[in-house]
Parts: sequence; C-alpha cells; structure tokens
Amino acid sequence: MIPCGVIIDELHTQMTNPRDTADVTYKKQVFQKLNEAYRDVCGSFPWTGLQKTTTLTDDSFIVPSDCRTIMRVYDDDKLAYSFMPGANRTSPFNKNWYFDTAVASPLAEGTSLAVDEYGTSLTSTAQFSTTTSVDEYIRIGSNPGLYLIDTWTSTSALTIQDHFRGSNQAASSFQIRPRGTQILAFCDSVGDDLTPTGVEITYVRNPLPLFRDDDMIELPGYAPAVEIRALQKLLAMMGFNQAADRKKDDYHAALSEMKANEPQDTSICQPTSMFRTRYMRGNSTTGSYVKGLSLINNG
Repeated sequence: MIPCGVIIDELHTQMTNPRDTADVTYKKQVFQKLNEAYRDVCGSFPWTGLQKTTTLTDDSFIVPSDCRTIMRVYDDDKLAYSFMPGANRTSPFNKNWYFDTAVASPLAEGTSLAVDEYGTSLTSTAQFSTTTSVDEYIRIGSNPGLYLIDTWTSTSALTIQDHFRGSNQAASSFQIRPRGTQILAFCDSVGDDLTPTGVEITYVRNPLPLFRDDDMIELPGYAPAVEIRALQKLLAMMGFNQAADRKKDDYHAALSEMKANEPQDTSICQPTSMFRTRYMRGNSTTGSYVKGLSLINNG
C-alpha cells in the first residue's frame, strides 16, 4: 500500500502543473480523477487486500453494505454453497445461494446529519433512531464511502470507525443500512428453501475514498495502475486524448504487475483421491503401471 499523496505529487509533476503553484480548483480535480482511477482499478479484480470475511445474522442473511462482490459462502458445517442466479431453479448442487430482494427501507434515515471534515463524531436532530446500528454501515449524502458505525450514544449522536472522507456537512441526508443493501437466500438442488445457520461469507468490499495525503491506497505495492489510470483521465480532461490513449498498454501492464503481487490460492489445485498416488508393497500404482508396460514391450 502507498499513501495517495505520493501519487498526487507525481501527477501534478507529470501534468507540468506543480502542486505548490496549482490553483485550488485544479488540485480538487486531481483528487477527483485519482478517486475515479482508484474505483476503476478496485473494480477490475478481487484484490486480496479488499477481501473480508464475516458471519451473517441467522434468518435475516443481510450482507454488509460495503460489499461489492461475494467470493465464497459457507455454513456452520463448513460446507460450500454455489451461486444460483435466482429462486425456484434446479441446480446440480445440493446447497445454493442467491440474491433475495434487497433492503428497501433503511434501518434509519434522515436529513439532519452533521459531521466535521475528517471527523468521526456524527450528530443529528434525534434521527439515529435505532440502538442496533452498531456494526452497521452509514451512507452520508453523496459521499461514495460507506462508514462502519462504531458506537451509538443516543438518537442524536454516534461515532464511525474511520474518518469521514469529505468536507464539513451541516444538514446532510444519511441512511443506516442503506437502501439496496443485499440479502441472501438459500435453496437445495430442486429449488426448495434452506435455512442454514452460521453462514459465513468472504466478500470484496468497496474501499473508502481518498481525501487527504495520508489516506492509503489499499492495493498491492505502490499501485502503479492507479497512477497511470489517473494520468489518463487528467490528460483526457485537458484535451490530450491521443496522449491518454497511448497510456492504455502501460495501464494494462501495470495491472498485470499488481496482480502478480497477489497471493495465490492453490487449494483448488490439490489432488482428489482419484488422482493421488497409492502405494502398495513399496511401489506406487503409477510405477506398477509403467513396469507392466515395460514387461509387455520387452516380451
């Protein structure tokens, strides 16, 4: 991982508009394009650093609101569930999961939220109505981040785990467990409902936006693809479309470099019992087979 301020400085230099002399508007545009590039790269691959494992509440199966992609689903027997694109369908697998109707009514919502720039304390006019909001996610206005609620003090005060990545908000809209949060459902091979317990999912989360120089880019190494993608966007914004297009190969090469730094999951490559070598009387079955061929050929 790398602090985004390093890349911001390099982008200003490459655009021949040094940061110490750039105007305020241009500085904001560079941050905006960096965040766009960050979202593009995060969405291009299920990066290990963005994966998170959590256990869902039995019977409700509400997925964390910061989920982008679900990688694996297990129950308390450690049995894997296969994805099915909808209910009432047959499947070759005995245990399946699919997306049920998403959350239509947030746990709480309002229009009076106040928070300081990069703050963690949120206040409202008694609109944080539920005491069960701890460990839920809150969306604040049009800010792209989803913030985990750390403590609930009262209907007018709560705190979030991470700093708010945005400017001061005095009367912002908000949603706790935002509308559209996914819910899972389960069925067997003939489409009949299942109600498993201890459902554990591994998912890829949406990272928080970048707002200050010390905010970390949560991707492998120094995240070269993020910088090149941001440079492409800046060049296109300034009208240098051909120069932006010439960066395409560099961008794909940088993505490949980042993916090469990802840990490799080799569990799916382990041999099954069908392909394991079995030993009998000190000789493997493979050895016996080869020996038999040799005898036949020499006979």
